[in-house]
Amino acid sequence: MPDDRPPLRTAAYWVVLARSALIGAFGGAFAVVFIGAEHAVRAALWGDLGESFDWFSGGVRAALIPVAAGLVVGGLYVVFRLPPRIAGFIEELEEGRTDPRTAPGAVVVSFVSLIGGASLGPEAPLVTAASGFGNMLTQRANASVEETRTATFSGAAGALGALLSSPFIGALFAFELERERGVGLLFRHIIPGGVSGIVAFAIVYPFLGSPFLGIYSFPEFEFSTWYLLGAVGIGVVGAILGIAIGAIGRLSGRIALRIPGPVIVRAGLGGVALGAIAFVMPATMFSGIDALGIVVDGPAKLGVGLLLAVVALKIVTLSISMTSGFYGGPFFPTFFIGGTIGAAIHLLFPVFPLALAVGATMAATAAIAGIPFSIVVLGIYVVGVGPPAASVIAVAVITSIAITYGLGLVGPWSPTGISAVVEGDSPT
Repeated sequence: MPDDRPPLRTAAYWVVLARSALIGAFGGAFAVVFIGAEHAVRAALWGDLGESFDWFSGGVRAALIPVAAGLVVGGLYVVFRLPPRIAGFIEELEEGRTDPRTAPGAVVVSFVSLIGGASLGPEAPLVTAASGFGNMLTQRANASVEETRTATFSGAAGALGALLSSPFIGALFAFELERERGVGLLFRHIIPGGVSGIVAFAIVYPFLGSPFLGIYSFPEFEFSTWYLLGAVGIGVVGAILGIAIGAIGRLSGRIALRIPGPVIVRAGLGGVALGAIAFVMPATMFSGIDALGIVVDGPAKLGVGLLLAVVALKIVTLSISMTSGFYGGPFFPTFFIGGTIGAAIHLLFPVFPLALAVGATMAATAAIAGIPFSIVVLGIYVVGVGPPAASVIAVAVITSIAITYGLGLVGPWSPTGISAVVEGDSPT
């Protein structure tokens, strides 16, 4: 007979919570090591070159390192016997499992990708590592499919909670990515995910602090209700940007499909393309988090034209990075794209505060991922605004998601706009 007792009154549920805490501990410790090593190696290889907005300032280093990284990435596919395309963490959450056999190789590929100049973020390898560890535990325990799914979710929630410096942002983020699973998973997933996130955050914060939140300083402003009307326009801009990211990503995936030979050929050619763009504009490399700091510190020094040009190139480098064999997350580069456009909007309409323009456009662009609540919270955290100003970010996200949902780009009938960069048309 099925056990109809509430979850908290079953021994199995407490086992799940204990496992989630262990997964969070692993995810937090791994995040400290991975992010620390990635920052150290990247600084040694590149210095602050990735923050340069000067045309043709990349030099030989910017042209050659991505090529070398692409060739190494291609070789790692062979060494670790990886499939032609590594499943992204969005797909892992949707499927409810991460293969522990491929997770180590994916993490190594991602490390080389990130230090090699690929336009990607660190969220994917951290999620893959923590979820892979969770799946290893469930395999050894001969756990059920549902427990395996919970372990995958807990890994994602722990990794994202550590990365985003807030335990329940990670749980909410991962929960929304499981779009079609419904709210009935509250006790099965949100609580274990919260436990994992709390443990991971407690481990990461003493070492790294808040590596990706609260790192920007904005001029103070006084809230006005007309900003809500401006947020509707920003939401439209964000929707257009999100659609453009998905469309160019699909085009890049189709081109990658036509490249014959093993992955090393595709990754090598991707490295050549990334190196060429980095030579022209170094600010297009990496996740964009550091470069966005340069943007918000002095957008007027850069000018609207340069900001728009950098965004166009960043969309291209993100698409190439996601479809040529490199591995990493799309969210942080997308935040850079949206935030930079927001800075341009502020230059065009100075009466609209920089913090709200950057935060609202960044969030509205990422909203095409189909996770509106997480994006609203994250946007508020990044720019550091509270009520009532936070409502501007919410309006922009709601507008963006309403447009993309109405067009069928977000919903059960379609992959999310950002994951569309790697789903469907990329090499398999």
